[in-house]
Amino acid sequence: MVIKNGKIVTPTQILDGYDILVQNGIIQEIGKDLYDDTMLDANGAYVTPGFVDIHTHGGYGADFMDSTEDAFEKALQFHLDNGTTTVVPTSCTSPVESIVGFLNFTRGYLRSAVANVRMVAGVHLEGPYLSVRNRGAQKEEELAVPDRDDYSYMTDYADLIKTVTISPELSGAAEMTKRLCDAGITVSGGHDDGIYPEFLPAIDAGLSHLTHHFCAMSELRFKDGIRNVGLREYALNDDRLTVELIADNRHIPPQLAKMILRAKGADKVAVVSDSLRCAGCPKDGSLYKLGADENAQLVKIGDGVAITADGEKFAGSITPVRRMVKNLIDAGIPLVDAVKTGTLTPAKIIGEDGEIGSIEVGKRANLAILNTDWELLNVLIDGKPERTI
Repeated sequence: MVIKNGKIVTPTQILDGYDILVQNGIIQEIGKDLYDDTMLDANGAYVTPGFVDIHTHGGYGADFMDSTEDAFEKALQFHLDNGTTTVVPTSCTSPVESIVGFLNFTRGYLRSAVANVRMVAGVHLEGPYLSVRNRGAQKEEELAVPDRDDYSYMTDYADLIKTVTISPELSGAAEMTKRLCDAGITVSGGHDDGIYPEFLPAIDAGLSHLTHHFCAMSELRFKDGIRNVGLREYALNDDRLTVELIADNRHIPPQLAKMILRAKGADKVAVVSDSLRCAGCPKDGSLYKLGADENAQLVKIGDGVAITADGEKFAGSITPVRRMVKNLIDAGIPLVDAVKTGTLTPAKIIGEDGEIGSIEVGKRANLAILNTDWELLNVLIDGKPERTI
């Protein structure tokens, strides 16, 4: 198949007047006047890599921790309908048996023949090793501490786990970080309550990423007569750290998004949906569970964002990565950089950039075709058009 007449968004530029030749699901050539028996006309629309979402809990009424095929297919369909072709299903703070059940189900799902299994790159465990103060919508009674509570189940599933979010100031966090990093897992800091230099041992031990930067994260604080930075400020100056942005204009306003991108650069920033099961659902006052446990936190849809049932806190997002990339463009971020934050940078963070995340010869033909209003016209996984909207 040849995709013609598109504005091809690469990591460094927009190619106009070029074609993409796809064979056996792989990009074989990018050039002019290419030919194949099958042609797909982009009609002047943007052709971007399929979006990569490394932090999402669900959508269309389903949470990945429901741990059923139906839930996975519904949540993945929400992302596919928005041009996301790679997803890292994310847990929430829950009893260990629920987290292990989620891991077991996902491992089996990846061995199945269901249609959307191609979208799943691994999982992200968000907790339970988080601070009480900045737990956000996570359940306090299920929180754990590394030097007190066993986390060996994480290394048991190191083949499946891409990232784990922990609070780096917790007792035993540096040792936990090293153990997980040695197992090939990316350790991310978040939901923390530390100030400089309390989180440095974990960073020095290998913690390299931050979960939803500036959200449920330690901040500039006056303590013992000294003003010290929190993790949110410190990260702006440490090039060892990549960061996530929930760029829904609610969690992160446009002005803050621009500041973070100016400090870190698009190579260090990944937009993430952090979408909950209510993403893609009507705003009708319905309550939805965060996770699948009987006593799970209840959330609802607020003004463009998910909020806790009592309306006191943001609980997560209802905005897909596609829309977040458009928010960055609208905020004045160059289109190429904005697209990178939703494609190549997250792919690099989870170690999948050799196969996905950019339009390059030899990579999977996971692609999104979007008009100038950033509405999805078509999405391809391994060169197969999935739908036309």
